[in-house]
Amino acid sequence: MRLFLVDVPEGPTPFHGMMVPERAPMETYPIMLDLHGRLAVVVGAGAVGLRKVGALRRAEAQVRLVAPQIDTDADLAGLDVVRRAYHEDVLTGAFLVLACTNDRSLNARIARDARRIGALVNVADTPEECDFHLPATVRDGDVTVAIGTGGAAPAVSAWLRRRIAHELPERLGPFAAALDEVRTELKAVVADPERRMAIVKQLASDEGHREFLRAGRSGLRTKLSELMEDKKET
Repeated sequence: MRLFLVDVPEGPTPFHGMMVPERAPMETYPIMLDLHGRLAVVVGAGAVGLRKVGALRRAEAQVRLVAPQIDTDADLAGLDVVRRAYHEDVLTGAFLVLACTNDRSLNARIARDARRIGALVNVADTPEECDFHLPATVRDGDVTVAIGTGGAAPAVSAWLRRRIAHELPERLGPFAAALDEVRTELKAVVADPERRMAIVKQLASDEGHREFLRAGRSGLRTKLSELMEDKKET
């Protein structure tokens, strides 16, 4: 699954020519966004910009980095690198735009240019100029837990991320991947979608997780066999 999480506001933001209804300024709608192959333009190659480039690359976005100067140690593999000062033409075809320069007036200009072409924009350290906010995340395989504060308190998001990271079950990503395999296999043997859902819900539990930790996928399949026998009897 190629997913990337953003918080998209429900204010008057153009999204490829469409306007969404006006709401409270910081009300946001959390989604998982597939960026595979879509163009994300990052303007600015400081620490913030390069960190966002890394996250976008992990989401398999097509990334264009725009900056007149870039650290020689920066990993630029797979990027479309434009080594010059910003001009609006670098945004052509962009789905997302991230303004990460240290010039607030330039960032505001980038935001205006991005909205004019229907791209969503994030402006570093200026929440009120953002169409989406990048949450703090905890990841284990395909499992992502994200924490956002609407851009108002990033330090709170980081604190919660550290706390949540300590509380997540062990090997959660591999457990989720194994459950996905089981769910796919169930489709071939259990025609009733409600019954399949009931079985998967019982596997996605503390007991199912313990069986996975004890014996891996085979432990999960053993538990699945028990559940299916129970269902037959009832």
